[in-house]
Amino acid sequence: MPDSKSRQPGARDVQSVWRPQRFFAHQLQSVREFERLNDDGGLAVNFYPVSRATPQVRVEGGQSPTMSLWLTQSATGFLTVPTLEADLFTIRFVTGGQMIRRNVRGEQVVTQGYATFSALEDMRSGEASSGFTAISSTIARASLLSSYHALEGKVDRPLPALEPLTSIDGLGMRALLLSLEQMQIRLRDVRTVDDLFFPLLEEIVSYQMLSVWPRAPVAELPSPGSLSASHVHRAVEYIGAHLATPFRLADVAAEVGVSVRMLQMSFKRELGVTPVEFIIERRLQQVHRDLCSEAQRDVSIAELSRRWGFAHMSDFAQRYRRRFGCTPRETRRDMLR
Repeated sequence: MPDSKSRQPGARDVQSVWRPQRFFAHQLQSVREFERLNDDGGLAVNFYPVSRATPQVRVEGGQSPTMSLWLTQSATGFLTVPTLEADLFTIRFVTGGQMIRRNVRGEQVVTQGYATFSALEDMRSGEASSGFTAISSTIARASLLSSYHALEGKVDRPLPALEPLTSIDGLGMRALLLSLEQMQIRLRDVRTVDDLFFPLLEEIVSYQMLSVWPRAPVAELPSPGSLSASHVHRAVEYIGAHLATPFRLADVAAEVGVSVRMLQMSFKRELGVTPVEFIIERRLQQVHRDLCSEAQRDVSIAELSRRWGFAHMSDFAQRYRRRFGCTPRETRRDMLR
């Protein structure tokens, strides 16, 4: 296999590995730094400078075994070339500058305010302009298909065809972009291995994307249907039994025997909250219980919050104050008195 100095842009390496990484941050300001990232980065694409000016490229994000998410910013522009023979989809929201996307069907200019969806196998390269910013994600086809089946509750359906280019102007697409941006920020501050919510966030983003991204042709909508109170009760019992472990909404829906979409609709109808809101509420109650327990007095507040899935302390503190009207520290202080 040739080394990075002799490897040409456009050459794919079937031996490359998409390596799970909790968090990565790369500041590329020389050809050597581009080469080092391409050799050791474990990403789905290689980066190359496109001008003689000193390159200025920042790449920051993280990736799990099934999904990657990263922010790209560049004052000078750059070229990306897929390097994996892998069954992945790439989603990109361009928020500054533009990118020339070259694929098997030709060339397309993607400007600020637009988002793209494409299979990695169809991509040839992407050339970013100066002043370029974007938030991007890759997701395994098998994972996205599994989310689609869970969402619709019909395992025999193929993945719908999604539009390769769409505007970000719609409310649903803006909400999806905000979700991706919030997840990317969360990667900086949270050890995802300790974050019970991160698997849920990955899952929710998949459902959100499948729900709002324009389809061609238009997909069949699910029938309204209904869940009995007993089914919602079974879902609540499952959540209660698994609060201290990572789980996905698809796991809850499978236990009840419905689609994720129907689970979401039923929780809203029966309980007035979404499943995720219900999970957060239950975990907040568990932290509050432990803070009021004499047996837990020597366990730190940070450890108790992590125990119940709140790995991001500032987010936890805000949620706790909104729920209980005081800080976790004040709760513990009152218990000790």
